[in-house]
Amino acid sequence: MTKSEFRALFLRALKVAADNAEAKLAEPVPHEFAVALHGAGHTGQRINVDEAVSLIFIAGNQFYRIIDLAVTEVLPGETVVFARISGHQPGDFAHTFDPTGLGPFKQVLAEHVADRRVHSG
Repeated sequence: MTKSEFRALFLRALKVAADNAEAKLAEPVPHEFAVALHGAGHTGQRINVDEAVSLIFIAGNQFYRIIDLAVTEVLPGETVVFARISGHQPGDFAHTFDPTGLGPFKQVLAEHVADRRVHSG
């Protein structure tokens, strides 16, 4: 898998996370994402999608096995996604969480999604 293909897979997983948040909030959320990255030496710094891809893409044949994703906060124009890399030893794609679907990306439902947009009414 190329880095570009991995980026497309990550974007699909972020869209699923946004869909989950929309179901919880019963309204659309922005599909512009910030990623709060945890695990593998990262402590939750908020980064953009391309920075996240650069940090979580290992190589075309090596992948983190599980990367939990959950929307935790919705801001005006941006949705914040919690991403946690598991402590498992990286392996090939067949040994990721969902090798027939989103690979290492595992959807987790946040108990609370902070909606920090200004709502009228």
